[in-house]
Amino acid sequence: MKLFLRRIISTILIVIIIFALIFLLYFIESRFFILGKISYPLYVSYNTFYEKMTVQKDKYEDTIVYCDYYTWHNEKHWQRGHSNEPVLGFYDSLDPEVIAKHIDWTNGYGIDVLKIEYIPQFDDSIINGIFKKNLNDTKICLMYDSMLRFESIGYKNPPYDFNDKIIANTFIEDMEHIADTYFSSDNYFRIDNKPVLWIYVTRDFTGNYREVIEKVRQNFYLKGYKVYLVGDVVFWDYKLNKIMGFDAVSCYSAYAGRPQNTAEYTERLKFLYMVWKTSASSLKVDFIPAGIPAYNDTCLSTERICVPPLKGLPEEFRYQLEVISQFCDPVNISPNINQVSLATFNEHQEGSSLEPSLEWGFERIKQVPEVFGYN
Repeated sequence: MKLFLRRIISTILIVIIIFALIFLLYFIESRFFILGKISYPLYVSYNTFYEKMTVQKDKYEDTIVYCDYYTWHNEKHWQRGHSNEPVLGFYDSLDPEVIAKHIDWTNGYGIDVLKIEYIPQFDDSIINGIFKKNLNDTKICLMYDSMLRFESIGYKNPPYDFNDKIIANTFIEDMEHIADTYFSSDNYFRIDNKPVLWIYVTRDFTGNYREVIEKVRQNFYLKGYKVYLVGDVVFWDYKLNKIMGFDAVSCYSAYAGRPQNTAEYTERLKFLYMVWKTSASSLKVDFIPAGIPAYNDTCLSTERICVPPLKGLPEEFRYQLEVISQFCDPVNISPNINQVSLATFNEHQEGSSLEPSLEWGFERIKQVPEVFGYN
């Protein structure tokens, strides 16, 4: 009996020690980023060696650069607040001259795909705006904004439980509408003839969401589409079990998450992306690293709790782009390309845009082709 009790106590102590060590490591890493700083050079060296041995770099024809794009700019929107002023002024998203200039810039600065924020309420501003324009070398895809969509039907905060029939049916119906309305367009971006669709904050999906997503895939297939789904799961909570069910995983931006440290944001990304890319690769899922030039949402301080601004000096953004370029991952179904996502092209309330502005001119957008090329 005493021996049994001693074993129980010993087991409990070991468990406590393990959790204490994990907490200590997290505490140290969240403040000093030691694991990332130490392991990142080893990671880069290994990748360089692997590419030389497999002639991997010669296989890349292009890095696909996605950039988040918003179609809701109008006078009312600008009055809500803004962190900077575009060189085009406080424009309307439906202005054909503005759209033409945006297309000119995306073509000229190596932005391959405009990832358009989507909920059904934005149909008019998308369809009557950029969607039917001549985009030349640029394409568009949609980023289904789950958070904004579920808020519009009464679910103000995550998590989003797909056992709830209202959430599940709304999602399924919206996916059907997207396929019917957008996928057939020549302007819509495809990989290996598969329309690319991003889904925001899938890390906050719970319940039988995988079964719902599988049903959506089947519905797409019946309409003639095999779709390349990108789940927004990459974050500081390391919910690695969320990887399954998607063709690729990424994030909109990891900046606003914890641990918060504005001075060393890129250093924070190193360990985060190493863990997620390694995990995704082991499951045969593509990894898409994401970057952000800056962040400042203080103009919305009367509406929400703001995070400390990320200044986004040109040299800091350049360093971030160079770091995330090391995490670009060959696409499983099209290994001659890899992918990266940048937030954003024109989110001026949060100060994260690449679009030229009076405050920074072309300093942000010109760095994109310098790191990822013009193709």
